[in-house]
Formats: sequence, C-alpha cells, structure tokens
Amino acid sequence: MTKNTENNSGFFSHEMFYKLANRSPRFHRISAMLLDHFLMCFFIIPIAILFTITAEILGFKLLDGMRFYVWILIFFLYYNKDFFNAKSPAKRIMGYQVINRKTGKPATELQCFVRNFTIVAWPIEVIVGFLNPERRIGDFLANTKIVLSEKEKLKTIWTDLKRTKLKLNYIGIIIIGIIYFFGLSYIIP
Repeated sequence: MTKNTENNSGFFSHEMFYKLANRSPRFHRISAMLLDHFLMCFFIIPIAILFTITAEILGFKLLDGMRFYVWILIFFLYYNKDFFNAKSPAKRIMGYQVINRKTGKPATELQCFVRNFTIVAWPIEVIVGFLNPERRIGDFLANTKIVLSEKEKLKTIWTDLKRTKLKLNYIGIIIIGIIYFFGLSYIIP
C-alpha cells in the first residue's frame, strides 16, 4: 500500500515538502527564506504588539512618531537575523550559513546587516534567490554567499547570545541602522 502524500485539504504534507526540498536546492533555499520571514514575524510582531499594549496600559501615549520608532526597531531586529554565527533561525534549522566570499569564513555581523538592506525589495529577493540559490541581491552588496552548513536547533541562538561580547562592529551597525532607517523615513510615507 502506498502512502498518501496529500492531506484531505489538498495541500502538500510535510513529507512531500521535505522530499521536494531535498531534490531541489532552489526550492530548499526559497523555503529557508520563507521560513525565516515567518519565524521573524512570528517572534517580533507579538513583541511589538505587547510593547504597544503595555505602554498604553501604563499610560504612555504612543504618538504616531513613537510607533514609527517601534516599527524601526522591529525592522532592525529583522535586518540582524543572521547576527549570531552568520545563521538566522531558519538557516540553523535548514542547514545554511552566510559566509564571506573572499575568506570562506562566516560573514561578519556588518556583512550580515548589509546583505539584509535589500529586504525592502523582498519579493525581488525571492525571485533572485530562486534563480541563484547561493546569492541574492544583498549577497552581491555584502560580498557574501550562502553555503550548506550543519543543521542546528533554535536553542543554539541563546548559546551564541551568551557568548557574545560587545564589539566595535555592533556600534557601527547601530549607527548605520539609524542613518538607514532615518533615510527610509523620508522615502516611505
């Protein structure tokens, strides 16, 4: 008896997804991008909502300008999803890592931040990622590429966070982020 790979609603099962992902590096890479987007939204947006509700309950009235800065913080976290060991949550789960094209070593925090500048053109990034699974537009800007790596559990992020020490790069990333988002505030209405 053959195993049915579709559930009753007509969508692909997890087994079919993994079979397809293992056969096609393009599908695997795009699924990692989509998983990253889902995970980041799943974790960050509830934090922003909770922050807004808490501020309102405590009597802090968030003006439109203040809400804008909360959203900037959300995007800043999203832009730095590859910050620890050049692996975002989805890259850890699916076995990818961002590396420096010249050295072959894990990309620096600044390179990871720069490669995510193009997230404002996310649909275009997905198309480029489909055409070239190793590099998307942001990788060309940061001189990085994606390579296969050891799969990890999400809890390894906490281990990396505990080992992190303040570096000059971090201050530079914050300054660049402030300038970048300040510039975007004039472009995006």
